[in-house]
Amino acid sequence: MGEMTLLLVLLSGLVILMASLLKGMTGFGFALISIPFLSMMYSVKVLVPAMAMFNLITSIILLLKIREKVSWYYFIPMFAASLGGIPLGIYMLDYLDEKVLRIIIGAILIMVSVKMLIGIPLAKKFRNKPIIFAGFLSGVLSGSVSLGGPPLVIAMNRKNYSKELFRGIFAWFSTFSSFFALAAFYVRGLIPAGSMNLALYYSPLLLIGSSLGNRWASLINAEKFKRVVIIVNVFTGVLTVVSAIFAS
Repeated sequence: MGEMTLLLVLLSGLVILMASLLKGMTGFGFALISIPFLSMMYSVKVLVPAMAMFNLITSIILLLKIREKVSWYYFIPMFAASLGGIPLGIYMLDYLDEKVLRIIIGAILIMVSVKMLIGIPLAKKFRNKPIIFAGFLSGVLSGSVSLGGPPLVIAMNRKNYSKELFRGIFAWFSTFSSFFALAAFYVRGLIPAGSMNLALYYSPLLLIGSSLGNRWASLINAEKFKRVVIIVNVFTGVLTVVSAIFAS
């Protein structure tokens, strides 16, 4: 039993470290790596609040390390729009088959991301406006299939934001969304001791991973960075479709 417990701790630590590295480098993607693996080790009731804590901690670390100051103009309209989209996402989850929904969303995500990856430009309309529609879509997808990041990745790449601005916006967005999620969990009494323990035990790995990821990001030029985040988006779409197809 002790060996299994030690193995669980080591595997969880490795997954969290890798997820923190990706988050530190790109500003998003923590859940992409961690949830598929950690959900096999921990119950959803423990994991979901812990994920909100992990995201909050890594986002704050990233904000402290990003040099470029991000104006509220970039992330407040996006975040407000996402709050408006969450109820629609929950409604969709209630009335549509989740498996079909994940396949459709994943397929659309793959097509749009591959289009960007091979250099086909997206429409230029509204490029100079705040990212409101993508924020709304992020809320819809967060409420329905827990995939809020990809629409923002596409929108910010479409606007050709700098690497630091891209990561900064994601960090602020994730900080706000994680804080509100944790507040909601707390009010409803949905933060068990196990979630607090996970966040406490793995905080050093969150710090190490996020710091290393941030350092690696500084070594990648802007064009390579954009390709990396789009490739992560493609992988998200593929994982979404495959997991939906093979779901019981």
